[in-house]
Parts: sequence; structure tokens; C-alpha cells
Amino acid sequence: MGYVAKLFPPYYKYPVLVFLFCEFVYSAFVLAISEAYYKSAALILPIAYRIFDDTVKKNKPGFDWSPEEKEILEVYKLQMLFLWVISAIGVILCIFVMIPQFFDFNDKKGNPSHLCLVRRKLAWVMFLVIAVYVVVLGIAVFWAWTDGGAASKHFHTHFEGAEKEEIYITELEEAFDCESDDDQEVAEVTMCWEKVNKTFISHTWLDILFIAYISGHILVFLSLPFFNKKLFKDDDDVFIDEPASKLLED
Repeated sequence: MGYVAKLFPPYYKYPVLVFLFCEFVYSAFVLAISEAYYKSAALILPIAYRIFDDTVKKNKPGFDWSPEEKEILEVYKLQMLFLWVISAIGVILCIFVMIPQFFDFNDKKGNPSHLCLVRRKLAWVMFLVIAVYVVVLGIAVFWAWTDGGAASKHFHTHFEGAEKEEIYITELEEAFDCESDDDQEVAEVTMCWEKVNKTFISHTWLDILFIAYISGHILVFLSLPFFNKKLFKDDDDVFIDEPASKLLED
């Protein structure tokens, strides 16, 4: 059986587990990042919008804030939400497809074998479902990556240039559950500055997510043929017997 043919179903359980484990790790990583940044943006943006609007009303020189600029930040929040939802679905999907791989399934002759070797149509269905997920996840990652950190720069430029009244400082402190130094001038108050600075994902993290997606999927997919073969046998030496292996050659 050729290298190219082994890239596609039917599979032994080993390439399925390898691919899904890597997919699970990446999806969980994206899930954690996108959830954190979405929740942070959801907390700070409503307050920031009021700060920006208030600054505009005060006619501060050099400070511009328009509906179009607000839309940039709203799109960013939507990107993080999309990543969060898709990656959460992916984590569940990976677990759902991995679990059956740990069980034995009998072929037509009653010999124990692997699920994808015995149920070819099901193997293709699972392959297509995972493939669709990988593509959709790629679209979500690419969409976020095209921002290039522009939303982060856009937010911080406006936030640093805006006039922050004490009422807004208090709202930020309550939202992020932190305290500022009341003895400092308003302009010098940190207002949970570290948390505010980490509200938006940076260009570096977007690059990491995008590069990891491209390189990771290519490397793992191209490595599948090296795992798509009989690697181990059970104690009875019949876990993957000859009839099951011949399914790959049909």
C-alpha cells in the first residue's frame, strides 16, 4: 500500500489517535486563549466606549472616535468569540471520535480489529467531519490573524489618549476585581494597568496561532502513513490480525 493511499481511510487506530491528540491540544490551546481574550474584551469595551464618548464630548485636541473605529473593536470581539465557539466544538469532537478507537471491533470473520478498518463508511464519515472542522478552525484562525494586532493598537492608542474620570476608573476596578492607588493623580493611576494591557491579543500571539496551525497540521497529516500500520499486538497476539490488515489493501 502506497504512502499517498495511507494518508486517507481506512486507518488503524494509531494515526487517528495521533492526529486527534494533536488536534485536541491545539484546539484546547486556542480555546483557552480566545475565551480569556473574549471575556476581557467583553468586560472592558463597554466601559472604554463610555470613556471615549466622554472624551469626545470634552473636545480633547487630537482625540478622534467614530462609529467606524468602534466597529474595528467589535469585529475583534466577534473574532475571539468565533474562535472560542469553534475550538470548544473541536475539543468535544476530538474526544467523541477518539473514545471508540480504544475498543475492539470484530470484522466479518469475527476477528478483533480497529474501528476504521472494520467500518469503512463510518471511517470516511469521521474523516470528513474532522476535515470540515479543521477547515472551519483554519478560517477562524486566519480571520483573527488578518487583524494583525490592529485592534490591540487601536484600543490602546485611544485608551491612553482618553480622559479617564474617577467613575470610569471605579468601574474598571470593579470589572477586573483590582484596586488602584488613590493617592496618585488620575492620569497616573494604573487602573489595573497590567490587566488592561493584556485585554487584547498581540500580533505575536496571532502569528504563533497561525504558524502553529499551518505547520502543525501539515506535519501531522504527512506523518499519518508512518502510523497507519500494525504497530502493536495484544497479549493474545491477535489484536490486529492478518485479515484486518488486508482491509487496507482492498
